[in-house]
Parts: sequence; structure tokens; C-alpha cells
Amino acid sequence: MIKWEIYKELDFPCADISYCWDSGRNTNLIITMHFSRVVGGCGMDLELVFSSPLALQWEDESYGLIELPNNLPKCVQDRFKRWTYPTLIIPNSNWADLYAANIYTKEDFKSHKVTHFAFVSMNDLLHVLSEKKPRVRLIEPSDN
Repeated sequence: MIKWEIYKELDFPCADISYCWDSGRNTNLIITMHFSRVVGGCGMDLELVFSSPLALQWEDESYGLIELPNNLPKCVQDRFKRWTYPTLIIPNSNWADLYAANIYTKEDFKSHKVTHFAFVSMNDLLHVLSEKKPRVRLIEPSDN
């Protein structure tokens, strides 16, 4: 598993995740990770925009229906070290391989680029399959 450090200063847990995925061709998946809702955490939120992602699965933080490794990396700061690091890339993902096996030929499957991204908050898990990394930026918190 890879701890995906988008911004080094985001070594905080994330409180909640919201997302919007419009239907249609070449659509964007917009994810907002609400770091600003954690007391003593980051004052900004993180926006990730996936262009034409392949799949999305939201889960309550307690379910874990899509397989993740057992030892997820934790935040480093002392006050948050029991919380899971919020942005992960899952190598050798069974979910990514299963999806890729259905869209690629046997030969192309061997070099597929379907990546399993996992976003973890105190209340949600959001899994995304994509062949490309998202655009990311820090944003001001919203009142939502």
C-alpha cells in the first residue's frame, strides 16, 4: 500500500468526504475531503477532480466491503497518530484487477493502469478506480 502524500502538510485525519459525479460522457468526479472539520487539524479542505473515472464505491467507515490491506498507514503527528492516513493508493488491488480484466484483452491486462485510490475519513471510505491521477488543490472550507 502506498501512502499518497498529495500535500505533506496534510498529515491530519479527514472528518468527512463529499462527492459529485454527474452522468454523461467525459464527466468529472469531484471529491471534497473535509479536513477543516477536525478540531486542531488543517484549516483547508482538499478537492480532487477525476476526469472520466472508471468506478466509485462509497462506504460507511465501519463496513469495509472492498478489500484493503490490514495495516493501513497512520498520520504521523502525535495527537492524530491513531487515525488512518486519508489518501491512499492500493497496489495489487483485487478490485482494480477484476475491473481491468473486464475491459482489457488478456494481453493488455498484463500492463493495465487501473489504479485503486482509497480516501479515508472519520466517517466514510471512498474508493475510486481510475487510469489517471486526479487534479488536486486545497480549497477554503464550505459551510456544508
